[in-house]
Amino acid sequence: MKYIYVENGLLNGVGEVYQIDKNVINLEISEEIYENYVSEPFKYIYSGDKLIENPQYSELKQKKINKERKSKIQQQIDELDKKRIRAICEDEIKDEKTGETWLDYYNAQIFQLRSEIQSLS
Repeated sequence: MKYIYVENGLLNGVGEVYQIDKNVINLEISEEIYENYVSEPFKYIYSGDKLIENPQYSELKQKKINKERKSKIQQQIDELDKKRIRAICEDEIKDEKTGETWLDYYNAQIFQLRSEIQSLS
């Protein structure tokens, strides 16, 4: 058997053991709900003495996706910043035809990434 635990009206985890704490409500759940809760705990809420799908689930999921993407973009920006420091010190031309320097190139990439972060906000 699988259970979802409710404490003070809020979901407080899942498990296969019945909690004997008098402050915990043990709701028996299906394997599917158990797996869904483990992977996405904000998918369900406790309301009206029962477990229901969170009406704000899509919004919360999108916020989580945006936060993860922003973090990855920030890591890319940090790596490009290291390359920009080197480009400032070496001051080399990347493209002889256009006269673009490595610094210009990295600055343009960072600008695009920062624009993407802005669009996610």
